[in-house]
Amino acid sequence: MRALILAPFDKCHILRLETLGRVIHVSWTETKTLVSPDDLASRLITEEIDVLVVEADFVFDETIKESPSLRFIGICRASTNSVDIDAATEAGILVVNTPARNAQAVAEHALGLLFALARKIPAAHQYTSQGRWQNPTEPYLSMRGVELGGKTLGVIGLGAIGRHLAMMCNGIGMRVVAYDPFVSPVPDGVEMSDLNDLMSESDFVSVHVPITPDTERLIDRKMLAKMRPTSYLVNCSDSAVIELESLVDILRNHKIAG
Repeated sequence: MRALILAPFDKCHILRLETLGRVIHVSWTETKTLVSPDDLASRLITEEIDVLVVEADFVFDETIKESPSLRFIGICRASTNSVDIDAATEAGILVVNTPARNAQAVAEHALGLLFALARKIPAAHQYTSQGRWQNPTEPYLSMRGVELGGKTLGVIGLGAIGRHLAMMCNGIGMRVVAYDPFVSPVPDGVEMSDLNDLMSESDFVSVHVPITPDTERLIDRKMLAKMRPTSYLVNCSDSAVIELESLVDILRNHKIAG
């Protein structure tokens, strides 16, 4: 085995891999740069690499075609859109990903965004840092937020991230409804719903689905129009899941709160 690892990797696991063959470890978090497609192809050929592990780097069609020894690509993230899967399949290269690798971190990030929207934290920070707090009463009214406790959270995609988020939001007193046609079993504290009802009854909607032909533009103008003027949308999925031009229009016209 001749492996090139361009992702962060614990030393103990590098040592384990070295028992199987030669391992070259160059993490992008240390170099602070991504390898260009031409440089990556050149290195794969020169080093006769058969195992490639990436996290942030891209592996395009031309790179795969120019790397005859390559047999395995590991992606240190759930999303696979950084690798040309079709080209790899045609070349007989196995591609694997790592679902749920950072599910807790992403769920906590989503919860942080919910708090930021509910309590208007970014707007309040900007208001204060710009020295605009002159009237002692005005910001108490304009910056008044809402409590998450007692509100309804709609989770679209009840995979590892969605489940973690649902559990945490249950813990702060939120009602959690979810849409996921593939989920089984249903986690405790979660009510399953169809997408139409979820969009219309949720105070907060959080999106956590992978990008596929079925989920691209899943949240289109029709779905966004079902949201209430007081509701908020958080997207921790691929941007293509939401019809962005419709979202911009709805935000500009204050059809949702944020």
